[in-house]
Amino acid sequence: MIINGHGGNPHLLRFFVQAQLERRRDYVVYFYDPAPDPQYLEQLNKMHKSDIANDMHAGELETSSLLSMRPDLVQIDRATSESGENLNRFSLPNLYTAIWWYASFPNHYAGEGAKATKELGDMMTEYQVQTALKALRAVKSDTKTLQIQNEFFDRVLK
Repeated sequence: MIINGHGGNPHLLRFFVQAQLERRRDYVVYFYDPAPDPQYLEQLNKMHKSDIANDMHAGELETSSLLSMRPDLVQIDRATSESGENLNRFSLPNLYTAIWWYASFPNHYAGEGAKATKELGDMMTEYQVQTALKALRAVKSDTKTLQIQNEFFDRVLK
């Protein structure tokens, strides 16, 4: 089971998992990709202080996570020393480029880390741990996926 640790990876990880059908394998690769439940989102929105639309790298959410897990790495007094504002320097509808992130966030900071709290980080971490545990339990008890994967190869390799 792959658990993503970086916001930019889901597309690549989904491709990697799909590419496992390139040949028969005696195992299954699972990608843990949870959709937040409504109760979690409600609690998150109550605790979140900044504009969530621009809260990405080193913003309130990521900084709160670090305040929960590794407060020794957070220098909250420096959180306002650079702008995390989206500069919106591209106007390319429905197009993606490799330089999109830098065009929007040349400081490589997106959001308002200064608004982070340990309490928000604790709540998010607990939710992530519990949902990952639930997924791991589902993987451990899964008897169907490998069976169906083998059925697929039995049919396509005739």
